Amino acid sequence: MSDNKYLGAWDLEVNGKYDPRVVTIEKIYQGEFVGEMGKEQKVFIKLKEFTKSMVSNRTNFKRLETFFNSFNPDDYVGKQIVLGTEKVKSPQGMVEALRFSTRPLPKNELPSLPDEKLQVAIDSVRSKQTTVVKIAGQYKLSVDQLKQLKDAEA
Repeated sequence: MSDNKYLGAWDLEVNGKYDPRVVTIEKIYQGEFVGEMGKEQKVFIKLKEFTKSMVSNRTNFKRLETFFNSFNPDDYVGKQIVLGTEKVKSPQGMVEALRFSTRPLPKNELPSLPDEKLQVAIDSVRSKQTTVVKIAGQYKLSVDQLKQLKDAEA
């Protein structure tokens, strides 16, 4: 199925599991869809992370409206949302379908400050090349690292 013209649940499959992904809405447009019912006008969503467009249904549009708190599709362009899958009933039985999540985006975890970089950070704070606040914005600091950096700033 992965050779399909449109984005599908199979495009999120990794090692037999469907992994949700943070995606960026690039464009929303109306176009012609040729399916089992013949030619129909459908709404498509182009996501920056995929080459294929996604055929959007009412369920996904309701979720976009809820997530972005807006009924204007122009408000969604350039914004990020989580795309995952859900089991839904279809004529083929229960199948995985693409679904936008209305949950908040996952927070990006900061990397920990490696021990070998701690002394460089302390020296940079002492020489006023940087601040503890700037370092804490780039790295997750342990209590001990934070104390050492604050002592260097004093």
